[in-house]
Amino acid sequence: MTAAGPAPFATPSLGFRDIEAGRDIIVTVHQQFAAPPVRPEESWPKRVGAVPPAAECFLEPAAAPDLDAGGAVVLAGYRGMGKTQLAAWHAERLWKQGELDLLVWITAGSRDAIRLGYLAAAKALNLEAAGDAAVKGFLAWLTETSRRWLIVFDDLSTADDLRDLWPPRHASGRTVVTAGLKDSDEFGEGVHVAYVGGFDEREAVEYLRERQAGSPQRTEGAAELARELNGFPLVLAHAANYVASRDTTYAEYHRLWSARYEQVTSRHSRLADTHMPLRPDFVFHIGVVTTCSLSLDLASGLTRPVLDLASLVDGGVIPLEFFGTSAVARHLTASQGRTVDANDVRSALAQAHRLGLVTIDAHRKLRLDPWMRRVLLEYLELTVLAERDRNTPNDWTSPRPDPPDMGERAAGDALVEAWPDAHSDPVGNQAFFAAAIALRGWADDHFWSYGGHPVQTRAGTALKDAGLLDPAAVYFQYLHGMARRRLGEDHHETRNIRGHLVTVRSLIVRGEATELEEQLAEQTRTLGPHHRDTLATRSKVAFAHASATPGDHGSAEGLENVLADQQRVLGRNHQDTLLTRYYLGYLRVLAGNVKNGMSELKKVLKDQRRKLGFDHVDTLFTRQTVAELRMAQDDTAGLDKVLAELIEDQKRVLGRNSQQALITRHNRAVIRIGGADTAQAATELEEVLADFTRVYGADHRETLAVRRNLASAYSELGDDVGALAELELTMNYANRVFSPDDKDFKSTSDLLSHYRHRAYWQVMDEYEREWRSDSYHLSQLKGMISSQYSRNETGAMVSLWRSLSSEQMAPKDAEGTLSIRRIAACWRGLGGDAAGAVAELEQILDGCMAALGAEHLITRFTRRNLAFWRARAGRS
Repeated sequence: MTAAGPAPFATPSLGFRDIEAGRDIIVTVHQQFAAPPVRPEESWPKRVGAVPPAAECFLEPAAAPDLDAGGAVVLAGYRGMGKTQLAAWHAERLWKQGELDLLVWITAGSRDAIRLGYLAAAKALNLEAAGDAAVKGFLAWLTETSRRWLIVFDDLSTADDLRDLWPPRHASGRTVVTAGLKDSDEFGEGVHVAYVGGFDEREAVEYLRERQAGSPQRTEGAAELARELNGFPLVLAHAANYVASRDTTYAEYHRLWSARYEQVTSRHSRLADTHMPLRPDFVFHIGVVTTCSLSLDLASGLTRPVLDLASLVDGGVIPLEFFGTSAVARHLTASQGRTVDANDVRSALAQAHRLGLVTIDAHRKLRLDPWMRRVLLEYLELTVLAERDRNTPNDWTSPRPDPPDMGERAAGDALVEAWPDAHSDPVGNQAFFAAAIALRGWADDHFWSYGGHPVQTRAGTALKDAGLLDPAAVYFQYLHGMARRRLGEDHHETRNIRGHLVTVRSLIVRGEATELEEQLAEQTRTLGPHHRDTLATRSKVAFAHASATPGDHGSAEGLENVLADQQRVLGRNHQDTLLTRYYLGYLRVLAGNVKNGMSELKKVLKDQRRKLGFDHVDTLFTRQTVAELRMAQDDTAGLDKVLAELIEDQKRVLGRNSQQALITRHNRAVIRIGGADTAQAATELEEVLADFTRVYGADHRETLAVRRNLASAYSELGDDVGALAELELTMNYANRVFSPDDKDFKSTSDLLSHYRHRAYWQVMDEYEREWRSDSYHLSQLKGMISSQYSRNETGAMVSLWRSLSSEQMAPKDAEGTLSIRRIAACWRGLGGDAAGAVAELEQILDGCMAALGAEHLITRFTRRNLAFWRARAGRS
């Protein structure tokens, strides 16, 4: 469970969580200050980023007129419907008509990728700033300029990635976003959402026939195939490429497609137990996979192995420099059993482009459509599964075999080898960063199993070199936590990542300390070196520098010098002197010397109480820090009373809704979970959650920490299905707020898997005692649950629980029956029917009140579940 806490006084909140093994780490870093941008005075127009080439026989879709309205337009729809092609057509049309002075195309796979895209635009405009200051400078330029501009964000992962990064609404500016359907309601007011669908039957047939212009004999069966493929543009394009390449007919392709469809369907039953199951929200998934699978049959020689490597690193575009590396040549030579050079790889890429498997533009960028990438990764996954089947021992005690190397390390080596300099090639830096993130999504577990890989740190240095220090710090913080868990504290790669983290932090502190140092110079000149204000600023500057490298020898020397001067000038127990003593104690904690740091902080607290009083703001901060450190050390004896007193004082002095009071209330509830006061802790967490949501918002980082701990409390009480519902909601927010590499995203995802497992098997707790003598029914039930759990089939669990509450299978007592009915109703909500869950839970609550009483545990569970699903039903 996560203990939350504030940054002490003016310190950066790199707190005790940094030295806790196995706990979440919350890092808050601050923006740097830089000079204002300088306006460029160069030739126009300008282009930044690579616009995809036009598709053959492009047909203008119905959504095209929406783009001419100007402002901000989101093109939403399923992948493969032509959103990117429509955006590219629109951009090139405006460019050729002379209606643009600046065209910026950004592959928007992540928030950091968007920032890197902005940096490339800022460099093209010669804005004299770096990092986040350049990002802000570019957005300011868009606001103030009279130039005509268009910004395109292609394949946006989530609407929240554009939080605070939206281009301004401007009379001379346009913004186009391509995105999936899931976030179409999240873009807010002032953004027009246009839905891009497939061709109608007439358009589909027209497209298929036009693609075979000059060879009318190939168009036999075009109408029947168009109906079968539902007018899906991507699928139609692959079908047309296949027919042209094989010089066959659409009718013959239709026959091959139908036969392959059956094979792919059975193949997906194998993938159901992996991280690549059938997409439940897209009914044409199998059809698209079938089409891409047939197209891959056209590839020969090196083409498939080269495409496999491409699929591992596809983050939107892949620079051709990747394929020309010695790492790619070595991998292909080893896998093919013959010498492979750069010319061989170029020939393979040319064949892939000719067959329509990829597109290669004039900017030497390769594009692999998302569905083709999906199919290539599926083949790799199936290869891994087959290899494991061949090598898995029959007994469960033997060690698992190592997974086969599918080219992951070679792909990482090639990225590192070809990665361009962030300053000279910001567009290339963004493309390689996106490629590295895509590779990590597939191969991170493999990398950690073999001691890590340089590409993991190279992505972080790409952010650092671009001046994006805050994202770099978060990235390296996450990477360091993973290295500690997977490799150990003393592993050389863990130490290497730690070194990167320290470097980034020191750069951040240097930027933050600039204004303080300027203030210090002014105070020294006007007030003198020994004035109270001058000494206080010296203390802050010294702590800022020391906290960047807390474990280094001599890092505290500057603080100790300030302390000596403050004790001489102000006295040992002056408020400012006590603050510097606090800094020194806190610095020891950051350096890992928790025992001595705690001892010093307790002495500071004793003197603060005596000289400043219990209610002084500094005293309250120190009291909270000491309490949090006790939690981190599992020193909870008497801590509940300490926190209760602190909460009352914080409410009275700082206010009920202050962050410090809310966090302490949260932490007090956390230490009660798992003990005799778990029920009370759950109630308190519900109250804290309501207050955090009201004051800071539902998707605030600490709000989500409260939700995670509330789920833990529910599970401790026995309400696993309630815990799962809470974690499902938490994950929805995490998907909107955090990137997949964020530590809180990972924590939420891991907990969700844990509680889903518990909720699936909760049925056995209800029936193990009832059917103890009926081993057949128990084994059947376990088999059903195992099958549904592996596929995450929520709908099937709804049916199972309903059958268990039937007259033949329900427990004989009212308590057991009501318990089964409650869980069945919650599963109904988890299946998407929140209103139905509310209706059932209202009836169940009446039954609980009549049969069990208002304070029975099942009644309390039902009341909580009903409140949760009422809120969800109201939101939907």
